[in-house]
Amino acid sequence: MEIRVMSWNMAGAKLFEHLDPPPGPAAGSYIAAFRDVWDRSIGPWLGTPQGEGPDIMLLQECIGFEDLSPEPTGRWQSGKMLLEQIFPGYECFFFPSVTSHKNPHPGKWQRYENGGEVDACIPGYVDARQGYGICIRKGLGSRKLWIPYRDPRNASADADLPGPDCHACFESIGFTPGLYLGSRDTEPRAVLMGRTRLESADETRYLNYLNVHLNTLTGEREGSIRLNRMASSSRLRQIDLILDNVVSAYQEASEYKMPDTVTGGKADIWIIGGDFNATYDAEEIEHIRRMGFVDALPDKQLHDADPDSPYHGQTGTKWSLHNASTPAVVLDHIFCGLEHSTFAAGGVDVSGSRRPYRPHFDRAEFASDHAVLYAKIRLPA
Repeated sequence: MEIRVMSWNMAGAKLFEHLDPPPGPAAGSYIAAFRDVWDRSIGPWLGTPQGEGPDIMLLQECIGFEDLSPEPTGRWQSGKMLLEQIFPGYECFFFPSVTSHKNPHPGKWQRYENGGEVDACIPGYVDARQGYGICIRKGLGSRKLWIPYRDPRNASADADLPGPDCHACFESIGFTPGLYLGSRDTEPRAVLMGRTRLESADETRYLNYLNVHLNTLTGEREGSIRLNRMASSSRLRQIDLILDNVVSAYQEASEYKMPDTVTGGKADIWIIGGDFNATYDAEEIEHIRRMGFVDALPDKQLHDADPDSPYHGQTGTKWSLHNASTPAVVLDHIFCGLEHSTFAAGGVDVSGSRRPYRPHFDRAEFASDHAVLYAKIRLPA
């Protein structure tokens, strides 16, 4: 039994600076740019459609809009609609974390509004949204986190099948630093939890996955011990919340959960992936490893779509779009593990995982500064 997981920080906020003019869709060029990257760069790298496409995609810094005018038009499309046009063959879900209406600080949004710094502006009746995406390969399907039976022994084997909108299959757990001041340091972050059921000829196994984007502080990793310690400490608190108040809390819940008779008592598999904003030797990443989670991408050497790129072969998943002499750094990760125990030695096979990938963008104004991560995880029986 195996699961294929992709994680990517799409750095989608660049869309706000490059909206297409009215009356057409504001995100038309953005959709075309990312769809081209998916079809012509990421797809061939994965070898699709020969069965190597991801089952689950964990996406950070996705973009969407909500038109709140009395007569909405097709110009302002939701995050879900944008993702579905970029990633065909997937059921896509969008979870906003910071929006122009909910977090209206002008330091973030004023430049994109009427009279700001961009030609095609975002009108006041449109809620611009930045957040997270989860894309599930069609046919795999999602499962409810909770079932409507206090005593799970009364539940049928399909009690966790979702309704049409799958709202009961996900939960967003926020990392709110306080008042949003329009800066990266105070930006609300979150972890998104989802659940699916893996089936093979002789086995059923539940997989819970977490899409994370931990915080970062302006100026860290630039020589300041104080900033580095503050940033690391804040992420350690977020990691503790994930491990204690999400992973353990879910495993220890005894009510409204699917009964063990469905899985034969086998423990849930957990995937934790995303932009951790922490290097692979950082204390917060070591903390995850000490809890028994396996690094699903042991090879951190960057594979660049352009073999002549200075980043090709560097160790890293994040780079500068403005200064190629700045070395890449590993900030994105995918981990696999259990909650109550650890895998036996050699129990998880990640040999099919790929090196971090830097795709090619023909439209450089939309290029992400994060690598695509792809983990192929063969699970123990």
